[in-house]
Amino acid sequence: MINVQDIRKGMVFKFESDLWTVMTMQHVTPGKGGAFVKIRARSQKNGNSKEMSFRSGEKLENVDVFDKVVTYLYKENDKYVFMDNETYEQYHVDEELCEDVDKYVLLNGELTVNIIENKVLSVDVPNFVTLKVVHAEAGLKGDTATKATKPIEVETGYKLQVPLFINEGDLLRIDTRTGEYLERIKA
Repeated sequence: MINVQDIRKGMVFKFESDLWTVMTMQHVTPGKGGAFVKIRARSQKNGNSKEMSFRSGEKLENVDVFDKVVTYLYKENDKYVFMDNETYEQYHVDEELCEDVDKYVLLNGELTVNIIENKVLSVDVPNFVTLKVVHAEAGLKGDTATKATKPIEVETGYKLQVPLFINEGDLLRIDTRTGEYLERIKA
């Protein structure tokens, strides 16, 4: 059991015979009355989200979530297929849980899945990835006084803005949380 004040985004709890993943959590102290915790959570049964309020001090049943490192094998129709690196078990995951996989992960790339009772809850790409530039327009020589950028495309097909000195074939470090260029990697 876990106190509602200790619940954080991403945690999973059991409520009304369903598993819920916390999307947002807010501790509210009104001018009158007791404090309460407002939670927006997504149901694991049907995928719907719901807003719930709990009085401070209430307890919810905590559920253990296991993180597994997996390899991205391929995409089949609307499912992504991942393989557990330890047991070689394969997971077929709906594409709505894998929105960032196509942007940042190459085939046979590693990432993490969160699993409860052999069901994948979420797919987490690494916070930083290194990808090769496959298409970049030529930058203007000597234009370094401004923070000018140009569009490029990396090997996954993802397009982003980078400084003018980036060329085709360069390796870039990208922050997957923001989708922005961080630095050029020396090969």
